[in-house]
Amino acid sequence: MAGPSSTELDLLSAAREGRQESGRRLMAEHGPSMVRTARNVLGRYGGSEAEDVVQEAFIAALTTTALPTGDLGAWLRAVTARKALDWLRRARRRREAPLVEPDDATGRLGVEGGTSSRIDVLAVREGLGRLSPADRAVLTLVDLEGWSMTDAARALGLTSVAVRIRAVRARRKLGRVLRAGRGPDGMPPGKGGAGS
Repeated sequence: MAGPSSTELDLLSAAREGRQESGRRLMAEHGPSMVRTARNVLGRYGGSEAEDVVQEAFIAALTTTALPTGDLGAWLRAVTARKALDWLRRARRRREAPLVEPDDATGRLGVEGGTSSRIDVLAVREGLGRLSPADRAVLTLVDLEGWSMTDAARALGLTSVAVRIRAVRARRKLGRVLRAGRGPDGMPPGKGGAGS
């Protein structure tokens, strides 16, 4: 994996020095992918909490002395994934049930080998929400963000073998969850499927 460009490092350094325009540019460029990562890791809690997590992640990225060793965007998403896992741990300790905001995503994902060639993004989000936070984090980084097992392991503080095993098991769980929510024609209830 190549390191961040000198322009990215200059921008990060300027933001760390308090230059607001540099911070705004970093957020404009990387904020949307950080929010997606946070929502995917948080699962059903991914409403306004995702934006709070991104703010925490951005502050952490600006206040640490560590420099990214790879792509700056990937590094920021790794910080975001760790902050999202921290948020879930704190929520579990508080035993709070955060408010879930409705998501208006209506796009669809293509999936190979299923009875239906398309799966709703909402169904995948709901399925991810039924997985453990650690499983969601692994699938988010490896499958949705396209990270290598090694990079995901480094970001999550696990071994590559542990990430590989968790990814296989999490994919199986997600597949079972998605199949359980479909009618005989492969469509979710209310989407033209057997349950509508």
